[in-house]
Order: sequence, then structure tokens, then C-alpha cells
Amino acid sequence: MTITAVWAISSPANTHAGDGLTVTEPSGVDELVDRLAEPNTGLAALWHEQREAADPDTGMLDHDVVTAVAAGFGYLAYIDTDHDYAVLDGDPDSPPLHVDDVHFPAGSGVVVDVLAEALREFLSTARRPVAVEWREVDPG
Repeated sequence: MTITAVWAISSPANTHAGDGLTVTEPSGVDELVDRLAEPNTGLAALWHEQREAADPDTGMLDHDVVTAVAAGFGYLAYIDTDHDYAVLDGDPDSPPLHVDDVHFPAGSGVVVDVLAEALREFLSTARRPVAVEWREVDPG
């Protein structure tokens, strides 16, 4: 199984800075989470390479998954053809996070180990992780 992740890097010297990682083994999730926790790292878009496209003609994905690590918390949002847009039901003390056009409400951050476990499950199943609790939110 394979997850591809890409993210922007905030850099005054290069407004188009970014990075990415392809994860094929569960141990690669730890590297991904570590890299997302680096300073100036933005929101990562993830896609699972083994999922079918929603529209084979355009290649449009059947899922939209984003994740971030900020203020010591991991954030994850998920939507697919079977699930409405949801974020993790996390630590009530986790702050809200606004990155680009994605809003994670307060209480949707989890300890980084929980995020890593959810991402390992996504890697192995290609489905929304069930080992974590979700709450539906308005994606706007």
C-alpha cells in the first residue's frame, strides 16, 4: 500500500517552497509525522494510491485527506464517498488550527502518536481509520 503526501513550506525566500513523501511501510508514517512537525511546514494533502478514482476520466480522487502537526498536536480531516467531512474528536484542550482554507476546530487535535496510528491504519486499509473517534464538521 502507498500513501503520497505533499505540503507547502512557509518561506519568505521561496513562495513556492514545498515538500513531499511517499510512504509504503508503517515505519514511514513516523518520518512523515516528524517532517510535518518541522517549523514552517504547512498542511499536508494525502492520497492513497490503491483507491479507485471517483472519475476515471479526470483522475479525480474519491477521497480528500489532510493532516498537520502544530502546537504539539496532530490534526486529521477526512471525507470520501462513504463519509461526510469529519475531523478527529481530540483533546478538548487542543487549540483550533487554520491552515489555508482548512479549519480544524478547537478540540480536534490529538497527541502525535494517535495521529501516527490513524495514518498507519489508513496506509494499511485505504479506508477512514476506525481506531480514532471522528466528528462531522462543516468544511467551510
